[in-house]
Amino acid sequence: MMTLLDRYLKGETVEVYEELLVLGQEAFSSKNFIQIDLILKETFKRVQLNLDIIYNELKNIDYKFVSPTEYDWQIPVLPPDPDVDLLLVKLKSKLKHAGYIPLSLEYFYRIVGSCNFCWDWKMYPDIPWEGADPIDIPPIKTLLTDLIYDDYDLNEILLAGDYLQKDNISGSCYNLELTASPSIDSLLIGWDIPFINYLRLTFKNCGFTRADQCKYETLNAFCNTVRPKLLAI
Repeated sequence: MMTLLDRYLKGETVEVYEELLVLGQEAFSSKNFIQIDLILKETFKRVQLNLDIIYNELKNIDYKFVSPTEYDWQIPVLPPDPDVDLLLVKLKSKLKHAGYIPLSLEYFYRIVGSCNFCWDWKMYPDIPWEGADPIDIPPIKTLLTDLIYDDYDLNEILLAGDYLQKDNISGSCYNLELTASPSIDSLLIGWDIPFINYLRLTFKNCGFTRADQCKYETLNAFCNTVRPKLLAI
């Protein structure tokens, strides 16, 4: 009999996650969690690989990342913090009265680290793919620094600027839902889809979540080149 991991590796990535989410709290039972841990590890290894591929392809076309960088959150691809386990403990402690972060975000920080594919609009104000919404997920230290939940309870945390802010336009934010009990995944508010689905959509659009809503020939050509190289999550 095939395990959930076997099916994931076979290509049933969407179907497996649909079944995992249906499990609810049963996902955290001893009989299920070993498989879930393996699936999440495989998922975020693929996320890391996909980000590296996109980053290198963007460098090949002389895409203007922020340079020089002044802060860690400006670095295009940053590996996990050496103290990520301790930082996750601190993050959970800060949020203990507000809710739980999903496992998806934990594994992102443990395996991937952070990423920022925003164009350097300060140095190069003519943004070539305006509104394409490059992926931008801050380091966990930045997330901890920005948290303001010590004095009151909220049910979400700011995870990234929206597609407007990424182009130096006033906009809102993409917030990640905190849940009342432990969860595998939770909604990215602003997209109203689970975080893993957001990553899935972003990789479908080769690092630019709204690429399929834009009409740039160069972006379309970039996606056609890169998309076959990416792994399904």
